[in-house]
Amino acid sequence: MNAIILVGGQGMRLRPLTAHRHKSLVPVANRPAISHLFEWLRANGVDRVVLALGQQNEDLAEAFPAGSVAGLEIVPVFEQGRLESGGAIRNAVEEAKIEERFLVLNGDVFVEFALEKAIAEHERTQAKLTLALARVDDPSPFGVAVTDASGRVTGFVEKPPRASAPSNLANAGAWIFEREIVGQIPAGAVRVEEMLFPSLVVRGNAVCGYSIEGLWADIGTPARYLELNIALARRMADGPGKVASFVGPGCVVAETASIEESVLWEGGTVGEGAVVRRSVLADGVRIGAGAQVDGLVAGRGAIVPEGSVVPAGTVLHPGSTYHQDG
Repeated sequence: MNAIILVGGQGMRLRPLTAHRHKSLVPVANRPAISHLFEWLRANGVDRVVLALGQQNEDLAEAFPAGSVAGLEIVPVFEQGRLESGGAIRNAVEEAKIEERFLVLNGDVFVEFALEKAIAEHERTQAKLTLALARVDDPSPFGVAVTDASGRVTGFVEKPPRASAPSNLANAGAWIFEREIVGQIPAGAVRVEEMLFPSLVVRGNAVCGYSIEGLWADIGTPARYLELNIALARRMADGPGKVASFVGPGCVVAETASIEESVLWEGGTVGEGAVVRRSVLADGVRIGAGAQVDGLVAGRGAIVPEGSVVPAGTVLHPGSTYHQDG
């Protein structure tokens, strides 16, 4: 089976973390985010992965050359100009010569559901398109689907207010396509979520919603990225009371420092007596001795001087230094 991973975006919502890394290469549980998708796809019977890349994504293509992922054929396809999700899917299908049913994944999601069960439901309902749907507490940041009792999608609402959301079934960024509907994607830069999906419903095509189980996350923002890493760290902890964090290779953390529910990328330093809580620190970030950091998002090479008290919500851009007010 073929899968297309949409990785052409610039990761603007993840800035400053993506200023020097493609969003699919940011570390999740100390390895590139996209590697988790590769692992899931391979375990679920997919053998060919088409990377739908933007013009500036050579770094991602170079990170996973042909033969670099055991059990998967990796096929890079580059866009000629910005195509959005619809144009990217159409371009990938044509360039990679996909002639049968295929799967599409957003490159910034983490999924664990059983693909075989989703395909079985897709076939049972004779759907032309099946959308994986994740139940969420707050649907307002997502596009949500409205389904009838049989699971057929009857409508879509983009980012509804929480109080008036028609459902809590968020578009999980994983879609099963029948090849024949690709021709209904308009030419050019279009979003399937806004153009194709609603038009299929209006035209009476069978669009199925499949409610998924297991851990799901959209890591498109620093807050969601951190929550996924915390969830995975808790799962991997070898005993109760362990602090859920990931510390990347080459980091130097003083024995008296404390790191809680945080993600440190490569080559960072945390000084004596420093406390880092619920923060994401990109490559080479330096936290000085005695500093207290809570809810910081720091780009590559940022510096927090010793003794600083950094309030929650602070963002440090690459190479910048935190300055204590007063």
